[in-house]
Amino acid sequence: MSDFIYKHQKLFTWILAIIFVISLIPIFIVAGFDAASGDDYNYGSASRLAFLSTGSIWAAITAAARTTVSIWHSWQGTWFDCFLFCLHPEVFSDSAYVIVPYIFVIMQILAYVYFAHHFVKRRFGMPGLTYLIISLLYLLFVFQLVPSQKSAFFWWVGSIHYAMPMCLALVGIVLADKFLEDHKTSDLVWLSVVAALIGGATYPAALLLLMSLFLLWLSGFVLGKVRNKRNLLLLIPVILEISGLVISMIAPGNAVRSASDIADGAAPTGGILSTIINSITFSVTDAATSFVGEKTFVVILFLSVIIASFSPLKEAYKKDTENFQKTFSHPVLFILVVFLLNASIYAPRLYAGNHASSGYNNFNFWVFTLCKIAGLIYIEGFVIQWLVGKPGFRLSPILGISSQADKKGSSTGNLLLQFVVLFAIFGGIAFCGRHGVKTYTDFVCLDYYLSGQAADYKEQMALQRFLFEDPSVTEVVVPEINDKQGPLMHMPVVADADNVDNYMTRIFYGKDNCRAIPRTEWMETYADKYQEFLESKK
Repeated sequence: MSDFIYKHQKLFTWILAIIFVISLIPIFIVAGFDAASGDDYNYGSASRLAFLSTGSIWAAITAAARTTVSIWHSWQGTWFDCFLFCLHPEVFSDSAYVIVPYIFVIMQILAYVYFAHHFVKRRFGMPGLTYLIISLLYLLFVFQLVPSQKSAFFWWVGSIHYAMPMCLALVGIVLADKFLEDHKTSDLVWLSVVAALIGGATYPAALLLLMSLFLLWLSGFVLGKVRNKRNLLLLIPVILEISGLVISMIAPGNAVRSASDIADGAAPTGGILSTIINSITFSVTDAATSFVGEKTFVVILFLSVIIASFSPLKEAYKKDTENFQKTFSHPVLFILVVFLLNASIYAPRLYAGNHASSGYNNFNFWVFTLCKIAGLIYIEGFVIQWLVGKPGFRLSPILGISSQADKKGSSTGNLLLQFVVLFAIFGGIAFCGRHGVKTYTDFVCLDYYLSGQAADYKEQMALQRFLFEDPSVTEVVVPEINDKQGPLMHMPVVADADNVDNYMTRIFYGKDNCRAIPRTEWMETYADKYQEFLESKK
C-alpha cells in the first residue's frame, strides 16, 4: 500500500488537498460571524480611538506601543504579543474582524508546509510530494482535533498569543537548520528577527525555539562532528531571544498576573527540580488522557503518516544510503530528545501553577503531534536502514512493504485487501473515539451555524455596535447576549456595570459606562427609540 501511494503521489496529494479544503468550509462559514470581544476591546481601545480621531494607521501603532508599555507594567510582560493584541482588525473597521480566521488558517498552513518541506524533503530525504502529503494529513487532523477553536482560528488575542508564536517557532527552527547547513547570511538575519520577536511572545514558544536551536547545534557538534566556527554565529539570535525574554520576564505586571492566577486556584510547583519532574510526568498523562484519550482520531493521523512515509523512506535509502544511515542511526537518542522537548513545553505552565488557558492546551497539542510524528518517521528510517537488503527481508503484505524477495509487489486483489483492512482499522479507531467527535472543529462550527445561533449572534452584535457607536450616548444599555457562542470567543457585557468585561467594552468605544439588561426588558424600554435600526436588520 505504501508503494502504491508513493507511485500515485500526485493523485493522493490532490485527494488530500480537496478533502482539506472541504474541511475548511465550516470554519470559513463561521468566519462571517466573528466579532471582537473582551480582551480584544481592552488591548485595542487606545489604538481604535487614535485611529478614529486621526485616520492614521501610524497613530494606531503608536497608541499600541503605549498600551504595550502600560500592560508590561500592570499585567504581563510578553511585549510582542501584547503589541499585536492592540492591532486587531476591528480597531480599523467594525466589520473587519471576519478576516481573523483567514489570517490564522493561512498562517498555519504556510508554517507547517514550510517546516515539512525542509525536514521531510531535505533532512529526511523523502522524494517527490511526500512532504506535502504529510503536511496535508497533519493539517487536516490537527485543524479538526485542536482543543480550542477559539484560540486556533477565531479569537485574535488567543491566536496571536499561541498560534502565531507556534508558527514563528517553526519558521525559526527551519532557518536555524538551514543556516547550520549552508551558512547563508540571509537565513541568519531572518532567524535573528524571528528570535528577537519570539523573545517577547508566549513563553512556551520562546522555550521551543531556544531549545531547538541548542539541540540543532549540539547534534551537529556531537554527532556530526562539525567544528565550523561560523556555527557560533547562531549565538546572535540566541542572545537576541534571551534579551527579549529578559525584558518580558522582568515586567512588574507579571507579579500582578501571577497573584491573580494564584487567587483563581493556581498552585506553583515550588522550584526548578519539581517543575522538571512534573513536566515529564504531566506530558505523559496529558498525552494519554487529553490528546489520545479525548482526540482518539489522532491515532489515525499517526498510522497514516507511517504508511505514507515508508516507501519514500525506502527511496531515500536507495538514493543516498550512506547519508541515510547517518541520519537514522540514533533512534533511542532521537526519541529521548523529542520526548524531553515535548515535556519541556509544559515547564512555564507548571512553574506558574498549571493555570493553563485554552490556547496553551492548543500549543501542547501541536508540539505533541509534531514530536510524535517526527519520532515515528525516525523509527521507520532506522528500521529501513537496519533491515533493507538483508536476505529474504519481507514485512507484512498488509502494509504493502517488501524487499527484493517480492519485486513484483502486491497484486490488485492484495492491494484491495490492504485498503479494506486499513479502513477497517481506521473505522475501529473512529468507533472507539466517537465520544469526542462533537468537540471537533467542523462539528462545532456546523452546529453553531445550522442551529441559528450564529445568525442570532451576528444580529445581536450588530445592535450592540450600533448602540455603542451612538455619539449621543455616554452610558450604554444593551440587551443581554448569550455567553456560549460555539467556536467564537465572547465575553459579554453583563448587568454589573463594574464587571471587567463591561469595562473593556466601554473603553474600546470611549463610553463612561455600560451594562446589560434582559432582552425582553430592553425591547420594552428602548425598542421605539431604535425602531428604524431594528427594522433594517429584519
